[in-house]
Amino acid sequence: MRGILTATLTVTGPVKDVHSGVASGVTINPALALATVLGRLQDPTGRIKLPNFYDDVAPLTRQRKEELGAIPYDEEEWLTRTSTRVVVGEEGFTPKERLWARPAIEIISLLSGDTELSRSVIPAEASATLSIRTAPHQRISTVADQLRAFVAREMPSDAAYTLTVDEDLAQEAYIAPEGPVLDALEHALELGYGKTAPGRVGNAGGGPADLLTQKLAAPIYFLGTGLPEDNWHADDESIDIRMLTQGTAAIAHLWNSLGAVLRTDIPSEELQRSEQSEREGGA
Repeated sequence: MRGILTATLTVTGPVKDVHSGVASGVTINPALALATVLGRLQDPTGRIKLPNFYDDVAPLTRQRKEELGAIPYDEEEWLTRTSTRVVVGEEGFTPKERLWARPAIEIISLLSGDTELSRSVIPAEASATLSIRTAPHQRISTVADQLRAFVAREMPSDAAYTLTVDEDLAQEAYIAPEGPVLDALEHALELGYGKTAPGRVGNAGGGPADLLTQKLAAPIYFLGTGLPEDNWHADDESIDIRMLTQGTAAIAHLWNSLGAVLRTDIPSEELQRSEQSEREGGA
């Protein structure tokens, strides 16, 4: 699971909106200053240009590259299911690697001027909200400082600005530990969904798994029941009932799977009978 850090950058120009015919060419335009900074966030190859940003990004291991490479992927199907138009991103990495193992930065809101009526004015301010997805081994506090340093370096000297970095609600990247519990979860998913697992993908979004691990002093294991077609965070967000119920079945199977991998005092033939019973009984 990638981490997430959001920040809001607001650039201030005139004291209030001013007529462009009065001040055009002789006063700073906050929208243009903001666009200048935002346009420098990435280079032409898709690399993020925050200072020292990649210092803590762990390189993909050969094993993980092979795992991701083995997961089925069809670009046309991906574009259709996600309602996207084109695949872009950091050069040198596949779309699956970019989604599940590499950091990313997005502008998730952009506001300036009068959005209801086109008026010939220079706006008083412009703002943008940024979302940074961090990779394993990056730390939110470090990335926050890197963002602050970047904005200070790139902001035009005549512009006034405020940068609010939301570290309190940020979430660190997290990888569930390998071992018998993860194996049990994979087995339970196969039973719940009635299909062989295609591989361990990852979560391109974020969540408080790292925080929960620290607070509970125990590793966190998780599964998802959502699909790209569910339109998360959109006004038509939904859930596929079959995915939800099969996910529920997987959780039920997990208790038996955990018992099978964690208890060593159960005779192997009894475990085999238990698994056969689960398969025959279905969800």
